[in-house]
Amino acid sequence: MNIGLLPGLLIAYVIGMIPTAYLVLKFSHGKDIRQEGTGNVGAMNTYDVTGSRWLGIITFVIDALKGVLAVCVAQWIYGDWFLAKAVMGTAVIGGHNFNLLLKGKGGRGLSTATGVFAVVNPFVILLWDLMYLTGYFAIKRNQHVGNVVGTIGLAVLIFSTPERVLRMTTLVTMDNPTELKLFVFASCVVIFLRHIGPMRELVAAASREEDQD
Repeated sequence: MNIGLLPGLLIAYVIGMIPTAYLVLKFSHGKDIRQEGTGNVGAMNTYDVTGSRWLGIITFVIDALKGVLAVCVAQWIYGDWFLAKAVMGTAVIGGHNFNLLLKGKGGRGLSTATGVFAVVNPFVILLWDLMYLTGYFAIKRNQHVGNVVGTIGLAVLIFSTPERVLRMTTLVTMDNPTELKLFVFASCVVIFLRHIGPMRELVAAASREEDQD
């Protein structure tokens, strides 16, 4: 990686570390979200724990804005250099997912990634949504299954998407669509890592059900 990107990477990671869900639940209910519900520091767990749709939406929007901000800062610092947006976009998701302020805990990155790709290439969000719905309805009506299928499916589909489509739907300057494909793949890896735990729990629960049968 170009050493000149290191400051941007660190800035984006720090932006990602803003613990929206933690702060929302702490100020609204005096609770530590890491000790509540699934322990995930994200919008869905905020909603599940509080029962407040508005608090869930607020958390989602702020987390998404972190992604938007990282891309905007990349544009401000590095201009039209797409690699800078890719590095900072991935870093802001990483900061959200693996937050040093929360001892490595964090969210699962979907809200922040939505913000990143909303200003880079919204078509990426559409692909993920389609794969999520496929996983959710066709395999098992479970959010985590949908998330994993959406994430893995996007990582695969992005490489088979025609370059013409990627060029038409990208909102920022991009010389080579391969850069976008690698950016999406890297983001999917960061998101997938935070879904390993929930998937293990689902497999363990399914095994227990089979043993009981």
